[in-house]
Amino acid sequence: MIPLSLKKISIITNGQLYGKNLIIHDIIIDTKKITLGCLFIALKGKKFDAHIFIREAVNKGCSAVISQKKINCNISYIVVEDTSIALGKIAAWIRQKINPKILAITGSCGKTSVKEMTTSILKKNEKTISTTNNLNNHIGVPITLIKLTKKHKYGVIELGANHPGEIHYTSNLTQPNVVLINNIYYSHLEGFKSLLGVSKAKSEILSGLQSQGTVIINLDSHHLSQWKKKIKNKNIFYFSIEKKKKVIFFLLILKFIRIKHILPCVHHLVK
Repeated sequence: MIPLSLKKISIITNGQLYGKNLIIHDIIIDTKKITLGCLFIALKGKKFDAHIFIREAVNKGCSAVISQKKINCNISYIVVEDTSIALGKIAAWIRQKINPKILAITGSCGKTSVKEMTTSILKKNEKTISTTNNLNNHIGVPITLIKLTKKHKYGVIELGANHPGEIHYTSNLTQPNVVLINNIYYSHLEGFKSLLGVSKAKSEILSGLQSQGTVIINLDSHHLSQWKKKIKNKNIFYFSIEKKKKVIFFLLILKFIRIKHILPCVHHLVK
């Protein structure tokens, strides 16, 4: 990540700083991964509360903490209303500060494979960051964005969800230049209730798309008509198997990064 002062972080998060104004080079949410001098964010969820690990984080060498309450430790800390939201605000600020070109990917299946292939292509050209493993939720996405540095030119961010509103949140943090909806199938129906619910949830990725952004859509997706109003003023590229459209996804990626010397090879592959 880029270095940030605690004062700057307190402004970004609308928090109150207590103690010295230190410079932070790393932000950690897991006490098992504490690094010397890092900022530890004590996240609180429905089934866990990392505030109980603050003293452990301090003992392991963190230099500051973001908490939802005052703490009894001889250390600098910032008190915020919601530590998860604070994490997102820091991530969004860093994303805007670095301003790489970002591709955001969602879909019911295959999105991790597409993310890995796309990342491999982009890394051939410039330094690229991407979500790792399945860290594609409201915690994993900001953790990825926080790692951005001035050397990163591209980002490939996978956005997943198991309930409505989650992708809307992470898409607006990510502010992608390009979005891909890989497909819509029956998945996480306990949270989305129906295939229409899945379609609506995945279309939330469009909410954070930049004004001059590009949309890549699988024409074979269910309930495609639900997205028409959201994409009518965007640059749109389609791909399909059932409708016999030629797959142009990787052509778009190549245009995105301008690797002109291998375009003829890809044109040959999709003929």
